[in-house]
Amino acid sequence: MDNDFKNLQQKWQKQKKELGDTSLAFEQIVSKIESKRKKGLSFHYANIIILSSTLIGLFMFFYFVAPVEEILSRIGVGFMMLGILLRIVIEIFSSIKSKKINRLDTALQATELTLDFYTFRKKIHGALTHIIFVLYVVGFYMISPEFSNYFTLWQMILMDVSCFVIIAFIYIQMRKGIKKEMNMLLEIIALKKEIIEEES
Repeated sequence: MDNDFKNLQQKWQKQKKELGDTSLAFEQIVSKIESKRKKGLSFHYANIIILSSTLIGLFMFFYFVAPVEEILSRIGVGFMMLGILLRIVIEIFSSIKSKKINRLDTALQATELTLDFYTFRKKIHGALTHIIFVLYVVGFYMISPEFSNYFTLWQMILMDVSCFVIIAFIYIQMRKGIKKEMNMLLEIIALKKEIIEEES
């Protein structure tokens, strides 16, 4: 990382001589790009930590607190855990793919890689995210029949309605996060295009 930064600084110094007065603008653009890339990586890491904690909590709950016995319930728990696990794998893959956008590539190459990453994340946030979300919701409601053996009708209604409200809230927050990430990637692409214009 330090070597990359030193190499980047050397490139900046070289381009400073070539660009003259425009070098300050160039450095500001590169600095903005780096700041947004770090925010993007932090977003992926935070998702991995939150989802991993949720997966562990879910496993502990259904293993120690409320082990389910019926096949339908076990399949439901499997769906819930599979949905979360898939999302963790996607976030890990996304963070690796994001890191591969080398800051030391030419601005044109970096812009192409960022566009590729943007397209990839857009696909992830489309049908795949909805499938994972549906897996989790269907999994939860598959457990309900077994839970109804231990709870009253009113408790079940309260639990199912509460779950629906929580799921709606999570979905809205998730959509906000997705929109924020997509906007940040578009800003990085725009900044890299500015660098291309500076270089040409």
